[in-house]
Amino acid sequence: MAKRVKLLDVAKAAGVSQGTASNAFGKPDLVRPEVRERIFEAARELGYRGPHVMARMLRTGKAGALGVVFPDNLEYAFTDPVAIELLRGIGRECARHGVNVMIISAENPEQAIAAVNNAAVDAFLVHCYSDNNDIIAAIQRRNQPLISIDTDIAGAAGTVVLDDFAAAKNAARHLLDCGASKFAILSLQATEHDHFGPMSPNRLGAASHRVVRERLAGYHAALEAAGITASDVVHIECDNQSEQSAQMTTALLADHPEINGILAMSDVIAIGAIDAARAIGRNVPGDLKVIGIDGIVAGERTDPPLTTMHQDSVEKGRLAAEMALSDEPGKTITLQTSLLLRGSTQESSG
Repeated sequence: MAKRVKLLDVAKAAGVSQGTASNAFGKPDLVRPEVRERIFEAARELGYRGPHVMARMLRTGKAGALGVVFPDNLEYAFTDPVAIELLRGIGRECARHGVNVMIISAENPEQAIAAVNNAAVDAFLVHCYSDNNDIIAAIQRRNQPLISIDTDIAGAAGTVVLDDFAAAKNAARHLLDCGASKFAILSLQATEHDHFGPMSPNRLGAASHRVVRERLAGYHAALEAAGITASDVVHIECDNQSEQSAQMTTALLADHPEINGILAMSDVIAIGAIDAARAIGRNVPGDLKVIGIDGIVAGERTDPPLTTMHQDSVEKGRLAAEMALSDEPGKTITLQTSLLLRGSTQESSG
């Protein structure tokens, strides 16, 4: 059995003290960039698998756990309907393999990097997070599989995504078929910098999150095919909370009473839009049609029930965990959505 590479081995190879090598992984700001890179290069060449926590792993070299990184706070992971479904799928596959799950919030980068460095896990699943940040770099330095979910990360061992472009394009086509002609898009947050409200053309072009980019492109493709340009559409950036999207929708319809079609990037946002429309006396779907994307259970209980593009978030999580726990080379899995037709876009014929 090959001897496990230790931090001291990396330090000697890089020509630094063990303390400096330790800081490079745990407190990178204390080490000069050129020294950090020398240490990381030595670690890669030696096959060093991370800080001291790895020394406590089982003799098999397995921690028996997966790390799941969310860009939001931990509360989001346990309250957002899509995040809950995703975790259900991950948990289902982990239970089948007898491994555990560690959830890491990336809301505070410094804390997240420390958690990544000390996580006793065999692979990381990263949900909806860009690849241009220090947290992803810290994960990649662990030299362990990284599976990206709903995002594109260079060098990921595997990727599971929704066909967001097709989902949005089909959603817009449906509203067009239902007679909508004046549109508003209620978008998820486009970048990691908080901004809520009307989206300028520059803001639209700066969207850094894959889901937002793809869904905007899908909406615009369907609308432009019908002669409606992006500049004809009102774009509003929302937090993924129904209370806030309701406030945004109230202001939107006051400023633009001509809007008769709302394309919401999530069901949570769409539910707030329906609530707001009802509160101000707009008839849904009579003179305002609303469609979401996700297919969460709460959409069945709105008044009227929400039409949406349904995705299987449980299966998405399960597939990501299966890939992380597999010894086979990674691949990209693209999942499709299906139209779930309810009363927010068409009057009941019953």
